[in-house]
Amino acid sequence: MGFQLNIEKADGTDDRTCWHLFSNGGMATIRTVMRDFGMLTDPPVPDHVLLSTFGLTRDDFTGPDQVLPGKEANLAAIQAAYAARMSATEAEIRGIPHYKVAGNDGWVIAPAEVAAALAAYDAAPADRRADIEATYRDWAPWLAFLRRSVDHTGIRVY
Repeated sequence: MGFQLNIEKADGTDDRTCWHLFSNGGMATIRTVMRDFGMLTDPPVPDHVLLSTFGLTRDDFTGPDQVLPGKEANLAAIQAAYAARMSATEAEIRGIPHYKVAGNDGWVIAPAEVAAALAAYDAAPADRRADIEATYRDWAPWLAFLRRSVDHTGIRVY
C-alpha cells in the first residue's frame, strides 16, 4: 500500500504539490518521527457515514454517484456528511490526528492541524531537530511540504 498526499486549494483542485510514499514503511517512519516530536494526536476516528441514516440502500445506486429517481436529495445529503467526516477537526486542535496519516482513505488534514503539529516540532530543542534533519533524508522535505500546505485548504491523504 502506498500513500499520496495532495495539497488542496480552495477551489477543490490541488496545487500540483504531492508527497508520494510507495510503501507503508515510509509513512510509518514519518508517523514515528511525528509522534516522537508530539506532532500527532489520538482522537477517536469519526463515526462512519451509513447509507441507512440517509434513507439509502445499495440497491438505490445505479452507478457511481447515480441513484434512482427521487433519491437525489438523499445522495446529496450523504455526500455532504461524508465530506464533513473526512475533514472533521477536534474542537481543540493540538496536532494531526494519527488516523489521518495511518491510511490512504481520503482524510483531509486541516491547515490548523498542520500548524499545530509544526508548532510542536518547532518547540523541540534545536539540537534534537538538527539531529533528525541530518539523519533522516526525507524529514526536511516532509517539513517543507507541511509548511507549504498551511497556506492552502488542507492535505488530502490517499
